[in-house]
Amino acid sequence: MTATRTIPFVVTLAIGSLSALPDLTAQSDKPRLAVLAFQNNTTSNIFGDKLGDAASDEFTTQLVKTGQFSVIERQQIRAILDEQALGTTGAVDPGTAAKVGKLLGAQVVMVGSITQFSLKKTSGGIGGLRIKAAVAQAESKLDARVVSVTTGEILVVAEGAGKKTFGGAMYKDLDLERNYDEGVTQEALRPAIEKAVDAIIQQKDALGKAGPALPTMSVVGVRPGGQVYIDRGQNAGLKVGQRLTVTRVTDVIKDARGNLLDEVTEKVGALEITSVLGQSAVCKVVDGADVKEGDRVSP
Repeated sequence: MTATRTIPFVVTLAIGSLSALPDLTAQSDKPRLAVLAFQNNTTSNIFGDKLGDAASDEFTTQLVKTGQFSVIERQQIRAILDEQALGTTGAVDPGTAAKVGKLLGAQVVMVGSITQFSLKKTSGGIGGLRIKAAVAQAESKLDARVVSVTTGEILVVAEGAGKKTFGGAMYKDLDLERNYDEGVTQEALRPAIEKAVDAIIQQKDALGKAGPALPTMSVVGVRPGGQVYIDRGQNAGLKVGQRLTVTRVTDVIKDARGNLLDEVTEKVGALEITSVLGQSAVCKVVDGADVKEGDRVSP
C-alpha cells in the first residue's frame, strides 16, 4: 500500500552582490559580491528563516565554484549583521543591504526570493513496517537581483527553476514536515540556483557598472612606538609589506530627514603592514603622524 504526501512551499530570494576584500597589491577583475538574506515566503512557512539560510549558503557555494566572483564568506556576513544588530529581515531592505555591503567591502549585493518550493514524498510499508520516503521529488523557482552598493541600481536580474529527485536512503528516519535538514534542503534548491547563477554569469558585463569596492578596514588601536592595529588580516588577503592609505571622516552631509547623503574625508597618513594575523594586522606608520583609532584604512 502506498501513500503520497505533498508539502508545498513558496519562497522568495533576494540577491545582491557581495565581495571579499581584495588583495591590496592589485585590483581583482572579479566582481566582489555578498549574498545577503533570502526571504522565506513559503505559504506553509514550515522552516521559518532556516530555508532562506539554506538558499543563501547554496548560492554562495555555487558562485564560488564558477571561479568568476570574489564572494564574501557567510561567516563574515553573519558577523557584520550581529555587530550591527541587524536581523535577516533587515538585511533584505535595500538601504540596509547597501550599508552591510559597504561594511563588507562589496561592490554588489544579492537579494531576492524563492517563489515556489514543493516537496512530494512517496512512502510505503509492508505489514506493520513503514518505509519512509522511498522516493521524493522537489521543485523550486526563484528570482534574484544583483544590486550596486554605491548607487542602489539593479544591475542584473535572474530567474531559476528546477527539479530534484531523491532516493529513499536520504530520508531515512526524517520527516521534513517536522524536522529541518539543511543538507537535504540545499540539495532540493540546487537545480534552480544553478540556473540562476548561469543567468548571472551571462550578464556579468553589467556588473562593471558597480564601481570599485569600498574600503572596510579601520584602525582599532595605536600603541607607543608607532604600532598600529587594523581589523583585517589573513581573512582579507592582507600580506606583509602591503601599503595602506589612512583617511578620516571630517564632516557628514545629511538631508532634512537625517539620512546620510555623503561624507567628507581627508587623508591623514599611510601604513605598511609588518605582521598579519588571522583577523587583524600590525602596521607601522610610513607617512603622517596623526593616525588615530577609528580612522579608515584602504588600499
